[in-house]
Amino acid sequence: MAKILFTKKGDSERRTIRKVFRVTDEEDKKIRRHAEIRQMDESEFIRRAALGRKADVDFETEIVLSLSDITRAVRALHAALLEHKIAPPEAELLPLILEARAAIQRISK
Repeated sequence: MAKILFTKKGDSERRTIRKVFRVTDEEDKKIRRHAEIRQMDESEFIRRAALGRKADVDFETEIVLSLSDITRAVRALHAALLEHKIAPPEAELLPLILEARAAIQRISK
């Protein structure tokens, strides 16, 4: 006998209606960011926000994403300095990147 893992939703429970709306670039970035830190897709985040449902923030994820952003920014600064033939302050930048990486690893455990 085959075990049924999933049951189909009834017509009243299925999401069949599509909503299309326009947002600015800045609004799009905010929606993506807010959905990302909640580990939701954008549709679920927008649906919850519009219907007043709970959408808890996973603060550990937000911290890791922020530290990753900082690390990318430092690396981009380093690359830009090299591109303009300016010696980057290696002694100051490397410890910053290593500390951010260590913090990410501590949080991820």
